[in-house]
Amino acid sequence: MCKYCVKWGEGTKWYLNPKNYSDEMLQSELTKPKMEDTMAGDLLGIKGTIQEIMTSIQRFRYDIGFGEALDMVFPDLSDEAAESIRGALPTLVDMAVGGQAVPLEDALKIVDLNEGDIFVLPCVCRKYYGGREKVSCMFLRPAGKGLSESLGPWDKPNKWVSKEEAKEMLKEFDKEGIVHAVFWCPAPIPTILCNCEYPICIALRARLNYDIEDTFRKAEYVSEVNPNECDGCNGAPQCQSNCTFGAIKYAPTSGKVSINPFQCWGCGVCRAACPKDAISLRPREEVPQVKDVW
Repeated sequence: MCKYCVKWGEGTKWYLNPKNYSDEMLQSELTKPKMEDTMAGDLLGIKGTIQEIMTSIQRFRYDIGFGEALDMVFPDLSDEAAESIRGALPTLVDMAVGGQAVPLEDALKIVDLNEGDIFVLPCVCRKYYGGREKVSCMFLRPAGKGLSESLGPWDKPNKWVSKEEAKEMLKEFDKEGIVHAVFWCPAPIPTILCNCEYPICIALRARLNYDIEDTFRKAEYVSEVNPNECDGCNGAPQCQSNCTFGAIKYAPTSGKVSINPFQCWGCGVCRAACPKDAISLRPREEVPQVKDVW
């Protein structure tokens, strides 16, 4: 299990621990630090606790500002300077916002653990980087109510959905090849169910472009393909197209696909595309080569 599960999972995954959804956690000292006292506050001009920021107009200043800052600064940094910044970021990400990929089945469990309905609205990443609108951001209890009361015209259309409606949305996203992720705000409080893609997702851009690990961590699983079931889809495997991370390779000689465990993020969206049900998920901790690769 990852370091967050070890620290906050109490024997399960951090995002499946009911305690992390409780009033006790929401009112704990973890939620009290002010962002103006951090490097991010100085850089982005944000004030208040991270939950106050993420339920107000300031959330755009944080999300977009963070993405812009990385795109402006990192490409011109020396390796030494970049590594120095990476070393300082984990503590900040824990205090603020970071996330982890989750497969559909875990995303559905997160919906069940959330208290009450779920607030959905357009993805800010897609609006900024993709110029498109898609209602795919799902705000859980810690942020849903506050956000619904502080909306602007940029947040439309939006709505409250029941747990069953949220689950149906997640299943459709899965079919589309969209990666699910749960974001803490702060760690280990599950606050947002993100359904996004690279290179649109700000958190994924930070991870894949600049190797800032805790902004978007790999899932607790690794995908595996059963070669006895895979038929390669006549040379055009849809699972390969669905893989955001380039982990699936097709071999013309065998007419089958294989999955590189080091490149696999364990998000599981490849499974939805496989007509032969040849792909399954295995707990990352059971795969020695990648059990500590996050």
